[in-house]
Amino acid sequence: MSGCAITGLGALCGVGDSASALFAGLLDGQTAARHLPALMGLPLDVGPLVATKLPEESAADGEALLSFQPRAGRFLQLTVEEALGQAGLLEEAARASLRIGVCLATTLGEKAPWLGGVASLLERPEQTIAAPPFGCSLLAEQLATRFSAERVRVVSTACCSSNSALAVSLHWLRRGLCDVVLCAGVDVLTPFVVSGFRSLRAQSPDVCRPFDRRRSGVNLGEAAACVVLEPEAQARARGQKILAKLVGAGLSQDAHHMTAPDPHGRGAALAMARALADAGVPAHAVDFVSSHGTGTPFNDQMEARALQLVFGDLVRHLPVNSIKGAVGHTLGAAGLLEAVMAVQVMAAQRIPATVGLGEPDPACALDLVMGSPRVAEVRCVLSTASGFGGENAAVVFASAAERGELL
Repeated sequence: MSGCAITGLGALCGVGDSASALFAGLLDGQTAARHLPALMGLPLDVGPLVATKLPEESAADGEALLSFQPRAGRFLQLTVEEALGQAGLLEEAARASLRIGVCLATTLGEKAPWLGGVASLLERPEQTIAAPPFGCSLLAEQLATRFSAERVRVVSTACCSSNSALAVSLHWLRRGLCDVVLCAGVDVLTPFVVSGFRSLRAQSPDVCRPFDRRRSGVNLGEAAACVVLEPEAQARARGQKILAKLVGAGLSQDAHHMTAPDPHGRGAALAMARALADAGVPAHAVDFVSSHGTGTPFNDQMEARALQLVFGDLVRHLPVNSIKGAVGHTLGAAGLLEAVMAVQVMAAQRIPATVGLGEPDPACALDLVMGSPRVAEVRCVLSTASGFGGENAAVVFASAAERGELL
């Protein structure tokens, strides 16, 4: 199947306020996870979190998380503008003749104002208030209106929403339904989502340690990321640099448990195998795996088994990392942050180390990148994600060189 060109990147997270700053922070081994001062008085210990400071906010101390302000839209605005600027499509005139598609990945949308309304009613149940607009589609509708999009979709498949959105975007472009797709992901932290993960016992009281024998759960984070996708021929015709290509996607469903993954990794392995088949790329051509790597006991072991099912003996020499120890688990934005990282890995030929990993779990027998970045020839990247409800989604990226060279 044909792929599509990636011509713009945007990112905003605790490690950096741009795509390049994100990658620099990952290479430096930074982590933004910490105990937030504004949350220290809460009755529930939520452990380290990754707060992200917007330009108009004074500090990333957690105060904004409690404000009930509509921050997700601002996250999205900044990352989409960055990506469109790099793609040469920020000015309206440059997009005038193009059919734009918007595909948004999110688990919560712009929920904070609605939560504020609920909190107000709990304090004064006798009052009458207008319900603030809420819904996962709200942000996508706003984005579509701003950029006169002809096609819009919201994807909310738990923590693999980003990769699922990339799959939808690739499908649109293959069918000729759009000329350009803005594929973006966003989620911000609120007490609602933080306490929810805590109740599910998925949140670590300590730092996140992906694939480490001492791992105890996730550090939640907030972020937004965006990639601009378009047909290769169109990008070349308008003289736009192609940063990399999205060449394949695969989805699956465990149907195993509401929150726990299939411990044998069969669902995740199926999504990976489908992505490789869709891309027409053999397993031996993959140079690097950007793992979901949440740092939970079940996920990491499952994911290691899934990679072993797909790659067999090749897995012993296939570099694998996770960026969640650095940026936190950013829910609907997670896979698109990894996409931004993957594109830059292929450009720099350097793979960021897995922050938080110090003592690899023998049960996760992978070639884990740890300690410091690894210099490697990377022309093809597999990114994989899994989510509550048994969702799995994997995507394949290739360098801007001709894909036939990978075979």
